[in-house]
Amino acid sequence: MPRGRVARKCVCPPGRAGLAVLLMAILIPFAGRALAQTPQAGSEKPGAIRVQPDEQIFATLCALYAAGYPNAPANLPPQLRPVVDKVTTLTGPGISALQAFYLQHRQASPAATLAQYVSFALVVGPPPNFDYIVPDEGIPPDVRDLEGFRKLLVDFYAQNDIRQLWIGVEPYYQAQADGLRGSVSQIVAVATGYARRMERFQGARKFVVNVDPLIGAVTNFRIYSERYELAVNPAVAGAPEEIRHAFLHFLLDPLPFDDQNVVDRIQYLQYYTRQAPRLPDQYKYDFTAYTDECFVRAVELHLESLSLPQRDARLRQNDREGYLLVRPLYDGLEKYERSPMTLAEYFPTLLGSIDVKGEGQREAHVAFLPAPNEPVTPKEAEADQIARLLQEGGRDIATQQDRQAIGIYEGVLKLDPKNARAMYGLAVASALAGQAERSHQLFDQIVHAPAGTYVAPSVLAWSHVYLGRMDDLAGRRAQAVDHYRAALAVRGLPEPARAAAESGVKQPYTPGQADPGKSGNPVHP
Repeated sequence: MPRGRVARKCVCPPGRAGLAVLLMAILIPFAGRALAQTPQAGSEKPGAIRVQPDEQIFATLCALYAAGYPNAPANLPPQLRPVVDKVTTLTGPGISALQAFYLQHRQASPAATLAQYVSFALVVGPPPNFDYIVPDEGIPPDVRDLEGFRKLLVDFYAQNDIRQLWIGVEPYYQAQADGLRGSVSQIVAVATGYARRMERFQGARKFVVNVDPLIGAVTNFRIYSERYELAVNPAVAGAPEEIRHAFLHFLLDPLPFDDQNVVDRIQYLQYYTRQAPRLPDQYKYDFTAYTDECFVRAVELHLESLSLPQRDARLRQNDREGYLLVRPLYDGLEKYERSPMTLAEYFPTLLGSIDVKGEGQREAHVAFLPAPNEPVTPKEAEADQIARLLQEGGRDIATQQDRQAIGIYEGVLKLDPKNARAMYGLAVASALAGQAERSHQLFDQIVHAPAGTYVAPSVLAWSHVYLGRMDDLAGRRAQAVDHYRAALAVRGLPEPARAAAESGVKQPYTPGQADPGKSGNPVHP
């Protein structure tokens, strides 16, 4: 189960002297907001936690089985056997197209293939249209790789009367959801009780457990901005533990991301975590996400009734897999339990109690487990490398390491010359390095990208805004207004970019003026 995918909080860089001050005023901020915010007492809203069946997931799984997905649940409930029997025997041009698409998009394992389609189902709306419910730039990369599937699903749903299949099984799905709600309520009560007064959830944050027995034994957990989504088969052994882990992320993620300073104090230990062959690359290159995952695991251990041998075995397993901070965080939580503070209040003390030097000496002698023998295609390896490099480039910009960022983005463009995100990052880094002409040329290349080149709406819109500001500062008001209007014409542009462009149309940009787009312009929109 993919775990700990959290929104990363960055820090806007301060200005610097000379030409870069002028360009910094144009480009600030890059980092964007932290998507997970600390819950506040009294802010709970109805529906923050939901357990529900989901027709989008059901329809997507039906299409997947019709296309040839081989892993129907081993103990398929009799209520669902007619569904699987029907969709796996469908024929016709539409089914042939589905099967061809499935064969072309298979992943290294059936579980990885299933996870990709579940991710798709979690970001689309109800049938019959299955329109995306996230902005274009918010479509996850694994879903973007399924380009063309939505049209196939729309046709499959309409041509094979999938609505009637859903109506037939919906009462069973509702009963499954009803049966799980008690367990979820208990998980919420125990976890929030341990955290003390963190039971209320702020703003738009949602935790949704989507119940679908057709999903089999593979639980899928995804985080989309402030929406935490879990797709699970309630009959699978271990489902409550997976739900608890996901809910603890929902509950606790705000703490490490809102307390970046105390996380940075122990970042020296990242050197050791990167040596673990089984640790996912996400955690090797994002220490805040890594700290967050270890924190959740440490709290989990305190919530379980384990004997001392069981506890020691779990701590040792976490060490060997690379989750080295679980042990010191677990030890620190014992002191928290004796304090009167909430977990949110105690968190800086918890991280501050870690003896970095002593912990480093311990971690240096941990014997890591070898990597499992999972085949990785060259395409997957290159995609992973590009994702890591883009993340590093964003981190370097946030800390004003513009020369390093330039090198990173240039490296990405050697691997993928059409990568608009890398070109955008290079334009930002060049501006910060005082290379105004190069920055202008790069933004111009983005807005004039050849047909067929994918450019996220936020990247395109902000590139127009920056070009407009540069033209304003150079006295080219007519060209500046053209760029602001071009930004406003971008379909799906983020609201901060819209506000910045509207402001630019009304009056020329001047350094230092209040930026209406300041809360939503990350390095990689």
